[in-house]
Amino acid sequence: MWQVNSNIIEYLPDWFRKILEYQEICKTETEQLNALAIEMHAVADNFFVQTMDESAVAMWERIFGIVPNTITETLQFRRFRVLNRLTTKPSFTLGFLYQKLDEIIGKGLWTVTVDYPNYTLYIESSSESQQYFTEVLYTINKIKPAHIVFINKPLTITELTVDETVELTDLQWNYILGSWKLGEKPFITRNMLEVLVMAEQNTVQSALLNQTAENVANTVASARINGTVSIGSLIKEAQGNTAIIQYTVKEAQAAEVTKLELLDAKGNVLTVSPVYVPIEGQAVFTHKIPVEEAVE
Repeated sequence: MWQVNSNIIEYLPDWFRKILEYQEICKTETEQLNALAIEMHAVADNFFVQTMDESAVAMWERIFGIVPNTITETLQFRRFRVLNRLTTKPSFTLGFLYQKLDEIIGKGLWTVTVDYPNYTLYIESSSESQQYFTEVLYTINKIKPAHIVFINKPLTITELTVDETVELTDLQWNYILGSWKLGEKPFITRNMLEVLVMAEQNTVQSALLNQTAENVANTVASARINGTVSIGSLIKEAQGNTAIIQYTVKEAQAAEVTKLELLDAKGNVLTVSPVYVPIEGQAVFTHKIPVEEAVE
C-alpha cells in the first residue's frame, strides 16, 4: 500500500485545527486521499500480471478473446492464463511442451505419450478437475504442428484394498440325541478362541492381488457418464495388480463430463467418480484400479 500521510489537519496551524468547519473539511479530504492511495496502489499492481485485479484481467481476456468461467476459475488461474498467452511461442519441442504443462497443470501431475506412426499426442492427467483443459488445448494448438492430433486422456484412480484374517474357532454341538428341537438353537455354535493372523500383517501375496485385478477388469461391463450416457465399448486389461478400463467419449455425447460410473453386467454400479472434464472433439478416459494389501 502506498504510504500517504492523508491526515490533512496536521499541516494546518494550531489555531485552524480548533475550528469545527476546518476539522470537517480535513476529514472529508482525508477520506478522498485514502481512496486515492488505494487507486494508486491498484494501478501499480496492474502493471504486473501476477498482481493485477479482476478488471485488468478481464481487459486482457477481451484482448485474447477468452471467455472466463467465473464459477470454476479462480482469479489466480485467470491471471496465469493471461500470462501464458503472453509468453506462448509458436516453436514446438517436447521440452517446451513439458515446461508449459508444468506451469498449467503442475509438476508430476501429467504424462505425455506420442504415437509417432499415427501422429497423435496424448496427455494424461487427473479427471478430478480439469478446469485447466481449455488452456492446455489453446497452448497445444498454438505450438503443435498442424498434422499432429491431440487427444486428452483423463485419468481416474480408484484404490481397492484386501486383507486377510485367520481365526481359531471351537465348534460347539448344540444337540443331544433325542432332546434337540428345531429352531431353539443353531445346530452348531462357533466360538472364536484367538486371532492367529491379524489384518495388519503382511500375508497377501502378489498372485492373489494380480488375480483380483484381473477379476475386477472382467467384472466391469460398461461405463456411464453424467448418469445418463451408457458406453459399452471398453478396453479392459490387467497389468500386474492394476485393472485398467479405457473408453472414448465424443463431444456429441457430452460437452463436459461431471460424473463417471463403472457398472457390471447386471447394471450394478461398481465405482462412482465426481469429475470435471470438458470435451473438445473426443477424450479417452482411463480408469486404473490398483489392488493393494491393506497394511497400516
